[in-house]
Amino acid sequence: MTDLLASLASPPSGRRRAVWFDTLAYCRQKLLAGQPVPWGSPGELAAFYGKAQDMFGSDALLVDLADLYAQQGADDRLRQAMTARSRPGYPLRVLLADDTARAHGQQAVIALTAGRTTAPTVLALPAPARWLSDAAAQAGQEPAPPDADRAETAAVYVADLLRIFAGAGVDGLLLDEGPTVAADLVPAPAYQPVLNLAAHYDWPVFVRTDAAPAWPHGAVPGVVGWLGSAPPRQAEGRWGLVAGEDLWADADGDLVLATVPVDSDPETIMRKVRALP
Repeated sequence: MTDLLASLASPPSGRRRAVWFDTLAYCRQKLLAGQPVPWGSPGELAAFYGKAQDMFGSDALLVDLADLYAQQGADDRLRQAMTARSRPGYPLRVLLADDTARAHGQQAVIALTAGRTTAPTVLALPAPARWLSDAAAQAGQEPAPPDADRAETAAVYVADLLRIFAGAGVDGLLLDEGPTVAADLVPAPAYQPVLNLAAHYDWPVFVRTDAAPAWPHGAVPGVVGWLGSAPPRQAEGRWGLVAGEDLWADADGDLVLATVPVDSDPETIMRKVRALP
């Protein structure tokens, strides 16, 4: 059993059930006064994540690659390179192949895993279909609804990026579908290049769907867990809920992905964190 799966059975925080906190936006506002996360400064980044972990005691350290690449994609040089061709998928290919962004990502993950506590490290990143659309929007293109073929091509680009984290202390992946509803989700088997790579590195893969229930289309080989907006009709593996602060303690499932709104009151939030069983 991997460290990540073992942490679900015995949460590092000592809680009855594992809670993964999604706190980046909140901590950016409270700890950095709304300034960008210092992805390019490993020491500052480790201090930022360390403070967040001290506050929330997340049972997994979620390293948000989406924020890193959104920040890098705002660079004029890179954005211009992403717009050089109009074919679908080109912006994502250029974004994920950028040497500067890759160096920042690799150094960031190494810094975070080197100084981590007992909580496993999970790379949180947009699911390939979603990242395809996000990169197109960054490049000023009109995002087209991705089909399975385009999603699989995007997954090839994502898998190529993830290879740089081999040996960096990563314990698993969380593929985030964002606000995509169940009817619009690209079938997860289209992400096979990512799932194959994760299996090679022994990284358990979880999928997050904020607007769809867990396991909406049934079992997916290579996916071990699903975090959704509602319980599954029939569980096909580990599952949990993406829960706002009012539902953290009452959510069903094997684990909870606890979201922290950016405008939350700090005293209220900390009281709720301490009250989790």
